[in-house]
Amino acid sequence: MTPSSPVPGNTDFQTDWHDTLCCIHCGCSLRAGRKLCCTRCGATYPIDNGVPRFVAKDNYAAGFGYQWNQHRLTQLDSHSGMPISRDRLMSASGWSVAELHGKNVLECGSGAGRFTEVLCETGASVTSFDISSAVHANVASNGHFPNLRLVQASIYELPFKKESFDFLVCFGVLQHTPDVEKAFKTIFQYLRPGGRFCIDVYAAIVAYTHPRHLLRPLTRRIPPARLYTVVEKVVPRLLPLSMMLSAVPAAGPYLARLVPVANHRYLGLRNKNTLRNWSVLDTFDWFAPRYETPQTRRRLERWTTELHLRDVSIERRRGLYVIRGTK
Repeated sequence: MTPSSPVPGNTDFQTDWHDTLCCIHCGCSLRAGRKLCCTRCGATYPIDNGVPRFVAKDNYAAGFGYQWNQHRLTQLDSHSGMPISRDRLMSASGWSVAELHGKNVLECGSGAGRFTEVLCETGASVTSFDISSAVHANVASNGHFPNLRLVQASIYELPFKKESFDFLVCFGVLQHTPDVEKAFKTIFQYLRPGGRFCIDVYAAIVAYTHPRHLLRPLTRRIPPARLYTVVEKVVPRLLPLSMMLSAVPAAGPYLARLVPVANHRYLGLRNKNTLRNWSVLDTFDWFAPRYETPQTRRRLERWTTELHLRDVSIERRRGLYVIRGTK
């Protein structure tokens, strides 16, 4: 793989690695121009501001595109000045910078690129995708990295060669797909035998009750811009209450759940505006997605067994299961 920087308007970016992409309909190679064109079936794919697009602009993830373009910088370590994303990635995966350096990494669901930034800084050759317009927030922040390839695509129809990646990362994505099992099993088609993976998914509702589950049937139907306006007004009023409850010894984390706004006290964020921005972002993230399907440990164990994955670890971390191992 020869990485090139996905900078809008850079024609070298469009031609340097287009031949590593595949038609999502027939699997054949693509020819680059103003669009990508399949050399066999003739299917065409637009290139939007330097990012090849393999899905319709309007799709079930429109809310995610809205939130990440509103909060392009909020969760980037380079913006917060804290290694929050780096620590989460390295701690969850157990990988080191040395292990990732020079390897081919597939990031499934980039959002605004908080983990893209960390991966690119390791010196890995990073291929990242997102189904939403969040790819444009990502390219605006991380497009300067010469080791990044970025596309807009569905997790179910990826334009990549099978078994071509050494590492696979998927954080904050699977629970928001229409068919979690299909999404989980599909991404492993692109990891080479012996490749390593780290994936997280919401733990089943019975293991992580939260009042947002009562509100989501309503909020997920509200247009993103309107819902975001509501969240912006509510968070400054409820976050102080949540922070006060979370400070109660022992019971604090459980009491804070009674208030339906995201509370990032545990991250050590000191600045009030930063805390508010993280809370607005993640509160919107709770209420906006069309799909949210947490999973049980037993189901995850069954899927990893059916895929014959090796050295599998399934660890509970707050409201998530973190699954890592080897293909």
